[in-house]
Amino acid sequence: MPTEARIESIQHALNQLLNEISPALSKKSESMAADPIGRIDHCINLIKTEASLAVSLIADCVPQGRPMLAEAQQTLKSLESLQLLGQSAIKE
Repeated sequence: MPTEARIESIQHALNQLLNEISPALSKKSESMAADPIGRIDHCINLIKTEASLAVSLIADCVPQGRPMLAEAQQTLKSLESLQLLGQSAIKE
């Protein structure tokens, strides 16, 4: 079982990595910094919404849709990796 200090270190690291992955999402979820796993979940939901919007733009033949979708997919992949690492680290 992780110690309290270790959990705090992990939470700090998760928040820092989230900021590196997506400063914009990090800013939108600042109020959730005390719960980085919940914060990452929230950011995943935000990026999925963004990806859905991108798909709609692509369907409407808007040129910005494709790069927007590619960026959302990459960010989602990184967030899901961070989520997995965070859950594993805190459960130890």
